[in-house]
Amino acid sequence: MMRSKTKVVVITILLIAKFSFSGFAQTELRDLQRAASNFSSSLADSLPLNSSLGLNWSDAHIGKLFPSIPPSFGVGVSLGFTTMELSDMNTLADYLGFGGLPNINRMPFPGYTVEARIGGLFLPFDIGFKFGYLPSLEFSNFSIDYFLIGGDIRYAILNRPFLPRISVGIGFNYMRGSIGGSARSGGTFSFVDNAGNPEYITLNSPDVNLNWSTRSLDFTVQISQSFLIVTPYLGLGATHAWSRAGYEVRANVIGDIAGVNAYLSDQGIDMDVSGSGISSEFNSTSFGFRVFGGISLNMAVIRLDFTGIYSFLDGNYGASIGLRFQL
Repeated sequence: MMRSKTKVVVITILLIAKFSFSGFAQTELRDLQRAASNFSSSLADSLPLNSSLGLNWSDAHIGKLFPSIPPSFGVGVSLGFTTMELSDMNTLADYLGFGGLPNINRMPFPGYTVEARIGGLFLPFDIGFKFGYLPSLEFSNFSIDYFLIGGDIRYAILNRPFLPRISVGIGFNYMRGSIGGSARSGGTFSFVDNAGNPEYITLNSPDVNLNWSTRSLDFTVQISQSFLIVTPYLGLGATHAWSRAGYEVRANVIGDIAGVNAYLSDQGIDMDVSGSGISSEFNSTSFGFRVFGGISLNMAVIRLDFTGIYSFLDGNYGASIGLRFQL
């Protein structure tokens, strides 16, 4: 099952990241940096929502590990996506020689996890762990990678027979990833030196990589109620995230390297330029508020979860499906 889910994630990313590396147009370095900054801001808003995929189990609290007969625990897998606003990525991709990104306003951003949850000892709490990983995979002209790890702890503030279960929780997630490839030809970037003269740098045989990572602190409240073989649930989440996004172009750079670095320093542009390429990274902090919920089908010790997610601040959304064994 894990192999099939991994294939689904890979195929989804291939469809999203179908680059036709067409080469650079002449672009001002300031415009390139502005596009990279906007790209970073979009990711800072979108990544925390994606990192919340996984561990969206229907039960607000699964029960105790001890004392409990049987002990309460579960293991499973989930697969889903969240969206991100695409225009900023399109602009940066065009400047860096990419083409062929989907002509849509929002792009699905996939994720998958292997996950486990165990009940607490004596007190009504449970602890969850999740992990998702794709190694650096190369497909024809480009490569992708994905890594997610996280966990949470939830405490049941209402846990009585025949009444809904209500829990509050706190969790931490870390996620990183990248998409990269080779352009068919080099390109030229322009700037004005300190004497006011137009100058250019040219990149030959460039390899381009877009990369990102985020660390997020997540707070949740969830309510659930079981009815025979179904359990509907609803929750609210608040996230504070620290994110990083940027690009790296590895190439043979021809031009006035010292001049372009003097220009970047004078203009306060945080970009690294050397004879082997150019790169830049941006750090951002962001807040997010989301609603999540859905329903699970309960078949003996097997649970099948369907979850929807919506982010209030930026309008991004997502969905996931999970399958688990649970006692």
